Amino acid sequence: MLVSQVSIPGTHNTMAREGGLWVWCQSLSLAIQLLIGIRFLDIRSRHFQDTLPIHHGVAFQNINFSEVVKKVLGFLNKHPSEFVFMHVKKEYKVERNTLSLSDIVEGVRHTAGQHCVWLSTTTPSVGECRRKVIIPNDFAQNEKHLGIPWCSIDLKDTWDTDSDNKWEKVRHRLDKAQSDSGGKMYITFTSHIGSAPPPPQSLASIMNPRRHSYVRNSKKRIG
Repeated sequence: MLVSQVSIPGTHNTMAREGGLWVWCQSLSLAIQLLIGIRFLDIRSRHFQDTLPIHHGVAFQNINFSEVVKKVLGFLNKHPSEFVFMHVKKEYKVERNTLSLSDIVEGVRHTAGQHCVWLSTTTPSVGECRRKVIIPNDFAQNEKHLGIPWCSIDLKDTWDTDSDNKWEKVRHRLDKAQSDSGGKMYITFTSHIGSAPPPPQSLASIMNPRRHSYVRNSKKRIG
């Protein structure tokens, strides 16, 4: 079975736990998220002084990308049948760098051990990527091309909308993923804001029960 055929639960802005009500997206630590079954991580890194501090907007989250990878690999060493999908995205201001974003990520890969990261551009089977981190290639065109191309994924991330409209888009996408018997990978973000956005916790309290109720009895993959 390919990874693209598995239903993979994830979190938006996985590490955003510092900076106040409007920045705070997750009530659970990374360790707890992994233990309860989260396998898609949305990692927002600032490209700063040839390092990747984790940010949500201006708010530094008191951890760096290399530390996130170390925590994830620690989990995988204890649970070798698992894999983790990790999207690395630029966040906030890019300043004072001599290395590209992909160079820094590649350096972390080498430090962690290349055997710990899925490097091929092809979508792996579950068996092939056990105990590995899958970091898709979402880097600039002039940077290194390692990993599954982010552009090859069927992605939906309409965030500037109200809860009712967002839910209809999410529901349509979940149905589309279930009806597709091919090997395409689907990723659907349920995070959103509105014209007068409330804090993330308030939006999640509306969206998450809808999503949970809709997918709890699903027999096919939902992305």
